[in-house]
Amino acid sequence: MIYIETGSDDASFNFSAEEHCMEYFRGGEPVWMAWQAGKCVMLGRNQIAGAEIDVGEAERSGVSIVRRSSGGGAIFTDMGTLLNTLILPYGDGSDAKQALIKNMGEPIVRSLYKMGIQARLEGRNDILVDGRKVSGMAQYIKGGKLCSHSSLLFDTDMDMMAKVLRTDFGKIQTKALRSMSGRVTNLIEHLQDPCPMRAFWDRLKEGIFEGAEVSEYRFTERDVARIEEIRRAKYASGEWTFGRDPKFSYRDGKRFAGGKVEAFLEIEDGAVKTCRLAGDFMSLLPIRLLEEQIEGAGYNVDVLRRRLAGVRLGDYIGEISVDELLSCMFA
Repeated sequence: MIYIETGSDDASFNFSAEEHCMEYFRGGEPVWMAWQAGKCVMLGRNQIAGAEIDVGEAERSGVSIVRRSSGGGAIFTDMGTLLNTLILPYGDGSDAKQALIKNMGEPIVRSLYKMGIQARLEGRNDILVDGRKVSGMAQYIKGGKLCSHSSLLFDTDMDMMAKVLRTDFGKIQTKALRSMSGRVTNLIEHLQDPCPMRAFWDRLKEGIFEGAEVSEYRFTERDVARIEEIRRAKYASGEWTFGRDPKFSYRDGKRFAGGKVEAFLEIEDGAVKTCRLAGDFMSLLPIRLLEEQIEGAGYNVDVLRRRLAGVRLGDYIGEISVDELLSCMFA
């Protein structure tokens, strides 16, 4: 195992560092990266910023907004949050979710148990303590590598989280919870022996890597130059973060067990001219590849069902079924 602490609290730098590691470490050895970020909302790749964030409040409160390359929902982080990234080789047909659970979720849960925290894995991508979320995980695939990352709420500012994230009432109703505060908790509240973040970080690392051979790697000047190149071109770009509002003549959205999906379609002459799919579903590959499969097809349920029959839908929209997707495209 290669272990890296990035030393940066800039989320755009750290997401760029993930991509650099996917390019740079060509062998099969796993890479585990641990990092923090200043006050930041991290958007899922397929979300629309204005629907998920109070952008004005974020600006007033000095909260940066960065879009990551994985799917899932928006999260708030600050220096009371610990972020972890795991990079593994990936072959077609591999079970990405199982790799996430086995290689990231379970080691984190085991390590928390050693600290006396009764954590458990639940749902699509969550770690819970006493029924409340302390961690969310997400993944994406690029260049034969699987990048999985997780957040851990250690001593995160919950008031700021509530101010900048827009509440998804559909999710709250689905989970039978009345507020954001009822859904999340900080790990420091569950430690038998409370400690500073750095001490928690070291204890977590010790539990995760118990029995493993670990070599620490430090970024060189050359690494940092490449990371900055990726950051400027992508993660620090307003076009990447905010994109453009989709044009549509049809819009509908629903929440399913596998996440929320919104379909924005521009229909012209009985065919789908443009398609935009948004939501917090757990995509592994860019959703644009699926949207292109839909564009140009006749706007008809049976036509689109046939068009999607040969597509590995799970790579693009996680555990959303064909029928569920189509139900968002036809009111």
